[in-house]
Amino acid sequence: MELRQLRQFVAVAQLGSFTAAAKQLGIAQPAISATIKKLEQQLSIQLLQRNERKVSLSAEGEVLYQHATQLLKQAEDTEQAMQSLKGLDSGTVTIGIPSMMGSYFFPPLLMAFKNQYPQLNLSVIDAGTELVRQKLLNGELDLGIVVTTDVPAELVCEPIYTGELLACCSQDNPLSQQNSISHREFLEHELVLFREGYFHHKVIEQISREQQMVPQVSFQTNLIPLIKSIVARDFGISTLLSMVLQPGDALHSLSFDPPFYLELGLAWRRDAYLSRANQRFREFVLANCQDRS
Repeated sequence: MELRQLRQFVAVAQLGSFTAAAKQLGIAQPAISATIKKLEQQLSIQLLQRNERKVSLSAEGEVLYQHATQLLKQAEDTEQAMQSLKGLDSGTVTIGIPSMMGSYFFPPLLMAFKNQYPQLNLSVIDAGTELVRQKLLNGELDLGIVVTTDVPAELVCEPIYTGELLACCSQDNPLSQQNSISHREFLEHELVLFREGYFHHKVIEQISREQQMVPQVSFQTNLIPLIKSIVARDFGISTLLSMVLQPGDALHSLSFDPPFYLELGLAWRRDAYLSRANQRFREFVLANCQDRS
């Protein structure tokens, strides 16, 4: 087997289409079909199940897919290792950051890093902490921000931020006369929630189970300005980290009773090679986050 064959096989498996895979890789569709057919002949097994609309993995194809993605990542790590020997004249830092951290915590860090290392590129992926954790485990990300609780053994995680998760309502809402809110009382209101995969959504799921209540969800969005606008107009209440609340937001914040505190950390795979660019970014973030919690 060649890496070229595996790369084409993985693309077809992920996209579910020979045409889409060929377009992504910049090769002709008949060529990629011939590559997969030859790979199946070499292995004497059927890797893909083909129908008119979609291509899917066979049971044997699932096994090869798991090994192929690991091999391709190892090949990428090896290439990065060789490139890093040239120094920090070039390179890309790829990191997954949830929207609140990306909008309110990381901008000064990213700008300071770019100012110090202008030759390096930054690629920021906006995703919830659960998805970031999964992408790290799958080798799709080099660095990521995750919740520090229940970190898999395959990851290393260094805390960089601790903040309180607050309930938020409009200044005209009767709740604005309170400084705290019980979990049950919170669930009695119409809610504006982040989508699944975000810590804030997980908190609501947790207290809903504890209180044996079904949350009344009016809106679901990951757009923080939209959440603030909806809440300020009293179409629902929501949860936001303390760092997100600004003086001009026209919102009132309440602590939960009992309160919720969120600790986030910078994580990376324990067994993965990090390029010098990623190593330098990791060192920079950890050194500059010691006093920012």
